[in-house]
Amino acid sequence: MKKLYLFTLVLCLTLLSVFCWHIRTVQPSVTRLPDGSPDLHGRHIVVYVSLRDEVGRAYLELFKEKTGCTYEYLYLPTQTALARIRNERNHPQADIVIGGTSHAQIQAGIEGLTAQYISPNAAIIPERFKDPDGCWTGIATTPLAIVVNRARWQREFAPQGKKLPQVYADLLDPDYHGQIVFSDPNTAGTGYTILAYIDQKLSPNETLDFYRRLRQNTAEFTFNGYTSVEKVASGECLLGLSFLDDQTSLRISGFDLISIVPPECAWTMDAVSLIKNGPNPEPARCFIDFCLEKETQEQISRMAYSVPTRPDAASAEAPPVETFELYTAFDFARAGREQSALLEKWNNL
Repeated sequence: MKKLYLFTLVLCLTLLSVFCWHIRTVQPSVTRLPDGSPDLHGRHIVVYVSLRDEVGRAYLELFKEKTGCTYEYLYLPTQTALARIRNERNHPQADIVIGGTSHAQIQAGIEGLTAQYISPNAAIIPERFKDPDGCWTGIATTPLAIVVNRARWQREFAPQGKKLPQVYADLLDPDYHGQIVFSDPNTAGTGYTILAYIDQKLSPNETLDFYRRLRQNTAEFTFNGYTSVEKVASGECLLGLSFLDDQTSLRISGFDLISIVPPECAWTMDAVSLIKNGPNPEPARCFIDFCLEKETQEQISRMAYSVPTRPDAASAEAPPVETFELYTAFDFARAGREQSALLEKWNNL
């Protein structure tokens, strides 16, 4: 009798394991077009986008051209997107969340806000850029860089023999009082990334001192990370902290910016996730498959200026893959868990 009980228990656990694996890896059951792409004419997806607007639209337009799937999207900074998904968890309004800083995507998975889906195209993605359970998969990476308005620097600081800042701590120099802009950590993942990075590198007292001095030198906190780069590009502010892909976008558009990537820098990974119980799961899974295709990553990289997560995807306009060597060990899961505590420290200064 005891053996029968044990056999039944093992059988049940085995079947449960197989079922869970099937749920994570189940492929969309759609018909295929002649080129092998899914035929999604008459289908629709709703997407929360935390990428630059032109990048988010490019993903969706390319997907529509290839599959026929229509879409609607809403741009939201990282922190705002996470808050919205939490508020809608009982009645999800969107199918996909794409982009934003990594800690938010990871935290959404931990909280059960996103569903497990392992795309067949994820096999080539390095382990460090994907969740083993399929709650999120990285599509591109970019470092957190210092950005400087070249004209203002040459006019106001170069004549004094001042050297350009090379590391984040250089931004605490009293000479930069009222000269810095970066995004509000309460709304934007870009701003929160520097808080989490410093917390993981310094002691608690050193972290508070860094926060305090950075606040003293900051002239303005923007709603999102891209706006802070725009303010440096226009000359309204001298210095900023933002992701390198945003800086490159404006520099290629003609703005004379200096970008400095510190050694062992903070960084982020744009990821794509399936929102749990979203209204259109089948075309949403197809969209994730599409985002992980080599052709897609190369096309997007040419205009997003980020580094694809696929090792076989390349783009002349993106930073070299060697950029990965500058990335510090950064615990995104810890950044997600400690978000409330770090923001409280920051907001109470």
